Amino acid sequence: MSGNASVGQNHYMTKSELTEPFLLRLQAVIDADPELNVSNLATKAGLSNSTIRTMLRDNKSPRMKTMRQICAALGTTLEEFMSEAHTAEEKEIVRLVTQLPADLRQQLLGYGRGLLDAERRSRTEAPEDNE
Repeated sequence: MSGNASVGQNHYMTKSELTEPFLLRLQAVIDADPELNVSNLATKAGLSNSTIRTMLRDNKSPRMKTMRQICAALGTTLEEFMSEAHTAEEKEIVRLVTQLPADLRQQLLGYGRGLLDAERRSRTEAPEDNE
């Protein structure tokens, strides 16, 4: 075995070779869970082993349907999986927003921008108490 450090592990490409965002996150999830591997994930997702192995080996961007199947097998949604949310509160916000229809998402976006603007203005208008 000539120096292949990934033999016997779940890696197909090194993290530096993977560039597709979904695959980067997927490999991180697989690496973080000793109970999870490509084979059992494929089974849970209703996919063939070769589907996931090929995506990871070739850095091949999966179809939307495939990403959703994989996320469902992981117990999450595609939107939650790909979000930058880290805290439970941020994840809950993402989960709630993804359930809203487009018109309500726009209203929520406007409300959020208004809150942020008001908060910024209150900071710049507040007198310095420490002088």
